[in-house]
Amino acid sequence: MRKWILALALMFLVIVSSVSVMGAPPISGKGKSNYPTITVIFSDGKVYDITGKMWATSIIPYVEGRINGYNWEQHPDKSQYIFFDKALKGLNPYGLDFVNAMSSATYEQFKKDMFVVLSMALNKTANMDSDHDGYTNLYELEHGTLPGFADSHPGMNKKTYWQANGGYIVIGALMLSIFVLYFVFNKESEKEKI
Repeated sequence: MRKWILALALMFLVIVSSVSVMGAPPISGKGKSNYPTITVIFSDGKVYDITGKMWATSIIPYVEGRINGYNWEQHPDKSQYIFFDKALKGLNPYGLDFVNAMSSATYEQFKKDMFVVLSMALNKTANMDSDHDGYTNLYELEHGTLPGFADSHPGMNKKTYWQANGGYIVIGALMLSIFVLYFVFNKESEKEKI
């Protein structure tokens, strides 16, 4: 009996820990970013590489701070896809529009005050619909959806009761059925002994 309870408790811990795993952090343990380096050619012809670390420590936090309607800090696994594809290997459509807006500045403007250029790019892309899903980029960002993915738009974030709790209900039902089956088979084996 103790072995069964111990085995079930262990199984429960494994299931719960696998359900609660979040998305990959933007910076790995060695300080190297999971984001790609993106090359920008500014309007004056100068070329500059925006490193993954710069995206992670400056650009994404700046954009998150400018979005008033949504608290990106509560969903760090989501904000890593504001500009990048799901594999974090390249830019999504919004990321491309944002970098193109940045490139309309000169390198000297970017070097003098990067945040002025970022603000300009954010403003230039605000009313665009980069993923062509019917919502502007700013509207999507303010509602916690990703403007670079057509399958992510306002209204899609609202989960039904089943979507939010279905996994826990199924796990609970499975564990309950295991306990019931154990006691049913245990009683049958005790009847056979008599």
